Amino acid sequence: MRFISVLLIGLIAVSSANAAPPALHGEGGPPLVISAGQGTTPQTNPSGGQWSFPQRNPGKWITPQTNPQSCPKGTVGKWPICIGTKPPKCPGNTTGKWPNCQDIVRYGPEGTTGKWPKCKPKPTASCAQKGLIGKWPDCREPDEPEIAAKPCPDGYVRKGKKCAELTKDEGGKKPPRILKTQKQDEISPEIAALIANRPHRPKEILVLVDAGRASEIAARLARQYNVIADPRELIALLDGAIVRLRLTGNRSLESLLAALSADPDVELVQPNYDYRVGKGETLPQTVPQYAGEAIRLEEAHRLARGHGIMIAVIDTAIEAAHPELVGTIAGLFDAVGDGPSPAEPHGTEIAGILVAHAELKGVAPAAKVLSVRAFRSGKASPAQSTSLQLLKGINWAFASGAKIMNMSFTGPMDPLLERIIKTAAAKGVIFIAAAGNNGPKGAPVYPAAYPEVIAVTATDEKDKLYGQANRGDYICIAAPGVDIIAPALRGTYELSSGTSMAAAHVSGVVALLLERDGQLDWSKVRAILSSSARKPDTSSGGKALGAGIVDAASALGKQR
Repeated sequence: MRFISVLLIGLIAVSSANAAPPALHGEGGPPLVISAGQGTTPQTNPSGGQWSFPQRNPGKWITPQTNPQSCPKGTVGKWPICIGTKPPKCPGNTTGKWPNCQDIVRYGPEGTTGKWPKCKPKPTASCAQKGLIGKWPDCREPDEPEIAAKPCPDGYVRKGKKCAELTKDEGGKKPPRILKTQKQDEISPEIAALIANRPHRPKEILVLVDAGRASEIAARLARQYNVIADPRELIALLDGAIVRLRLTGNRSLESLLAALSADPDVELVQPNYDYRVGKGETLPQTVPQYAGEAIRLEEAHRLARGHGIMIAVIDTAIEAAHPELVGTIAGLFDAVGDGPSPAEPHGTEIAGILVAHAELKGVAPAAKVLSVRAFRSGKASPAQSTSLQLLKGINWAFASGAKIMNMSFTGPMDPLLERIIKTAAAKGVIFIAAAGNNGPKGAPVYPAAYPEVIAVTATDEKDKLYGQANRGDYICIAAPGVDIIAPALRGTYELSSGTSMAAAHVSGVVALLLERDGQLDWSKVRAILSSSARKPDTSSGGKALGAGIVDAASALGKQR
């Protein structure tokens, strides 16, 4: 009997222990992790809160999470709009303060001449030391004609200092093709102007030729001028094809441009110019933003939201999966064509200013975006593009139905780009471009300075001109562009400054205008924006603001 009593007492103790709930965090037990999702049954705990009892793991209680998410360390704002507080730094091999980074210039070692890395040994002798003339080591006798030692090859005839191909008489319609080209001091001012102060690829030339004979012409040019000809790119807006020629060896770019400019099969020739997107340094700031109020966006949205309008963002690749941009991308095109195109910040920011529709409010949230990837960033360099990539991107965007093309980038004067913009503008496309961030003494930048383009500068929340903005008569109008909150990569947000952001605001306003009247052309749009612009009270900026600061509501009211 005593044995049975002891056994019963033990069983009762075990049963009581199993019935007790686990200790809460802070009450002597270990901390418990929240379990979210399916497979749990809500239960009530002894303290009056709720527990979750997992069906697959009976007997273990899990506490719910009570703390809301907050912005991580190193950011400011309110979740989920968290903004980084550290401005970007200049990339490697550059110096200065972002965004005004400058390449570090190195010089060759002692005994060499030229700038790094193209250093050459200094000559140890000169023609004069040997009583000759010319440049060492190509010395000659004073009375020796320069061209005597260089006869023309078979099939060519000497014409002054040039060798020209012998051709059949065709009534003077085809001039002889030039084989040998001018020396540096004989380059015409027109050819020299294509190179001077215009960033370009050092060994690349673009030629516009007849589309029907493009492959034939490319093969001949490669053979005759000893260059590499890439496959032609058909550009319908230019009514022809572009062939990229790549120089080999140490041949002069200027001399080949001069030779090709006289070639009967070449309609237009130029270097392959470089373009950059850019934005300025920003300071940490909390939301909400001022831009919508500055351009009276809420009032404008009562009249239009951009329905049915297609905007081409010619920029870096856009993060289409960002919550602000889901469902807004109507088409994608990769003009760079170097494999998979990962999203990059600049294009994502521009698209967000245009069509954001979650935590932020885009200027034209009902419009659609054509994502044209024409720029690519290096590991430590700003996003860059070339003439050829821009031509391909604009041509595709036009064929895909773009009514507006946002060009938040700058570069040099470019004959081919000017021609394609002029052609597309005549067909109803409206081009908006950033006025540039090179400061008060910066020269006019392109494409903003072309007549058919609406050039936009930037202002801050006090209507003052952005300090790094370019000045010039080519500037049409101003828009908010300092400390603008915009979508960033991986679903985040960041502050950005620059005329790029201002251009996107104006592109959005133009989308509102086109929803109400799809027949507007660039000149009518410019007139509406200028006549309805708000003249700020501050004297800062003056003529540098163009007609004033864009006013979306007033512009829609001016529209007939």
